[in-house]
Amino acid sequence: MPEPMRRIALLVALTLISMVSVSASGSYVPRPPRKLAKADKAGVAIDPERYGLGRTLVLRTGVVRLPTAPDETVKAPQAEKLRAVEARLPAEVRGKAKLGTLAGRLTTAELDAVIYYLSVRFPVP
Repeated sequence: MPEPMRRIALLVALTLISMVSVSASGSYVPRPPRKLAKADKAGVAIDPERYGLGRTLVLRTGVVRLPTAPDETVKAPQAEKLRAVEARLPAEVRGKAKLGTLAGRLTTAELDAVIYYLSVRFPVP
């Protein structure tokens, strides 16, 4: 191969290698994670366990299993608490959350986690 051809081939190879290394030099996050409004304003740390459990129950994701039949002895008090919380939610969230279906099926800790999650996620102005 003649000398000018080698130089051109070397230049093309180096250009391609530099383009690959430039495109793979670090990660890009288009939008940083959003902080929770209430925690920023109050300066209070969020309890990740209660928040995560409440989020799992409200969004119905994860591995938390709820009983299929509600416990009638706690259904009315839980329904009252959940209605009070639901009334403070924005309209579009209120329709999606369907908190009434959780009444009577939550333990005391789970009910507390649901209320905690909603109060942190949707703070009352």
